[in-house]
Amino acid sequence: MATLDYASGDPELAERALRGGAPQPAPARRLRRPAWFDPRMIIGVGLILASVAGVIFLLNAQNRTLPVYAADRELSTGTQLSAEDLHTVHVRLDAAAEHYLSAEAELPPDVELLRPLSEGELVPAAALGAVDQQRRQAVTVDVQHALARSVQPGRSVDVWAASGFSALEQSGEVTMLATAAEVTDIRESDATFEPGAAVTVELLVDPAEVPDLLAALGAGDELTVLPAGAGDN
Repeated sequence: MATLDYASGDPELAERALRGGAPQPAPARRLRRPAWFDPRMIIGVGLILASVAGVIFLLNAQNRTLPVYAADRELSTGTQLSAEDLHTVHVRLDAAAEHYLSAEAELPPDVELLRPLSEGELVPAAALGAVDQQRRQAVTVDVQHALARSVQPGRSVDVWAASGFSALEQSGEVTMLATAAEVTDIRESDATFEPGAAVTVELLVDPAEVPDLLAALGAGDELTVLPAGAGDN
């Protein structure tokens, strides 16, 4: 036990000693981390950066365009495609991009059109096929009658011509102009149900049959398109 010194003559020290306590040092202050190191601030900055990155990604995804081929001019059925027939356009197609011919890869060799394309029209992948080994010619005919249900693109048909018939004379001549011609496209007029409205049929015809078919078209003969073999019954 410490000895109290009352002889020092200091009344304040004597009074503190009588109260039973020696002078205590002031508690040391704990050092605080700088405010910029606050974890809450770091989390907040991280959330802001993530939000900005998400917005940028979304905008880039919405504005992404893909290069696809388009017809440089009006192209007919049977055209063997080359780079001179096409040009590249950048469009936003999203999920539909797989249905068109991408310009990111080289043009497939030995392909031709299975249907006509208008100038500037994107090239559908479904409109392309291998080059016809029979070297058939593309011919367009207009018919004035309703087509049988079996006359569809990809099906074979026979083309007949009627000549020499009139309202007064029932005699005339019917001739088969093309056999087993392949239908590549059918286009109906907006006025299909009006009298005299025509249906346009795109065909791939044997080269040997083309002259007679063109002659009938030039003479204004009435053409009929039937399923292949139907006229033989």
